Amino acid sequence: MLTKALESLKEILVPDEYQVSCLVSDNDPEKSAEEVFDQVKVEFPFPIEYFFEAKPGIVPNRNRLLDEATKLKADYLAFFDDDETVDKNWLIELLKASKKFGAEAVWGRTIYSLPKNHPDWLSNRNFYGGDQPETGTNRRGASTNNVLIDMNFLNSHSLRFSMEFNDIGGSDSFLFREFWDKGGKVISSQEAITYEEVPESRATEDWILRRAYKNAHTEYKRARLRKGMLAAFALVVFYGLWLSLNYSFAHFRYPFSTYDFKVFNRRRKAKVRGLLDALNGHTHKEYEVVHGG
Repeated sequence: MLTKALESLKEILVPDEYQVSCLVSDNDPEKSAEEVFDQVKVEFPFPIEYFFEAKPGIVPNRNRLLDEATKLKADYLAFFDDDETVDKNWLIELLKASKKFGAEAVWGRTIYSLPKNHPDWLSNRNFYGGDQPETGTNRRGASTNNVLIDMNFLNSHSLRFSMEFNDIGGSDSFLFREFWDKGGKVISSQEAITYEEVPESRATEDWILRRAYKNAHTEYKRARLRKGMLAAFALVVFYGLWLSLNYSFAHFRYPFSTYDFKVFNRRRKAKVRGLLDALNGHTHKEYEVVHGG
């Protein structure tokens, strides 16, 4: 996957007024990315650097990239995941949107492709979050799967990814909520595109429900850290009640509904369970399992 990701970067178009460098941060104790890096760097069209991050977890890896970009005195840092590839206009569109809308962060669009043997119902509904509103729409959050960050704004407010989310995930959504709290403008872009192939291990109902359960834990923790225990408790009560009511009423449609609708509804129940478990102090470690190989 990393080879495909880096190979796609070779084709990107870069505006004349910018200099570009590529940063690869590897926190696998076996340094599995280093061999890929050594193979790809030979004919890379711009400077590329490899770093080994010894601290385990996704948060130290993300923060290492922020720190290295800061050392380079970069004006912007564009993130995308190692299981993605980028469109050749990806960087141009991110920068263009940032300038046009005066935004300190731009969240691009990810187009997902399902594995060949995926169940038919999975094609009928978007379970992976690839939809984005119209370009220029203000957002309260973003994800590092496809985002441009104004490093000057980030560093002026001493923002970094929180270790509270190292095992569960969601450090990116939390960072951009803090970003928004500090007055940072986050907008969407339909034209800044990355592509992701969904691995077979994620093309299942079980993964979708577990993801919903995990997201509930993240939402609870985000509310508790940003607003305190009272806000987190209110989230469980009101959001959980709303989800439960929708889950119950949706059953009236079951005799006439498709399987994807039923999975979508069961996802609500999984979220309620996640909220209640989080309130009761249960922990969830999303990144104990690696998907995609």
